[in-house]
Amino acid sequence: MHRQSAHRKNGQRGFTLLEAAIALVVLMVIGLGIASLFTYAIQANGRADDRELAMAIAQKRMEWLRTIPFTTQTRTVPYAFPNGGLAETSVPVNETITNAGRPYVVTTIITDLSVVPAGNPDEGAPTLKRIQVSVTPLGAATAFETVTITTQRSSQVTGIY
Repeated sequence: MHRQSAHRKNGQRGFTLLEAAIALVVLMVIGLGIASLFTYAIQANGRADDRELAMAIAQKRMEWLRTIPFTTQTRTVPYAFPNGGLAETSVPVNETITNAGRPYVVTTIITDLSVVPAGNPDEGAPTLKRIQVSVTPLGAATAFETVTITTQRSSQVTGIY
């Protein structure tokens, strides 16, 4: 009996140097994969921060546009922040602003959707407008980083059109 236990002890083997090296390589590959996930997560959080700040800018700008009364006096005043009106923009208006130390491009588009029909007082004057505000972080890599808010405004013109 003593012989069998001595034989088992001598027959046991540990890891070879090659097995240990392969195990280290496998662990290194797994570690690098996890490190790249951390890098991706950090970048995704930065983009999320940019989108959150862009949304705040877009909401603030849209709220300002909604405070402008849509009247005969303001519907033809050219758009300009912060003292403009609600006139249709022939081309998108781009402005660069900074929020929380980050630069953003604010694009505003105002489109007339409906006008007073011919033969009526004020014919050709807008009665319905679409206002679109898009905010993009400066240097954005993808279109997914742009925040866009759209609303419609109507005047209180009486009649059936």
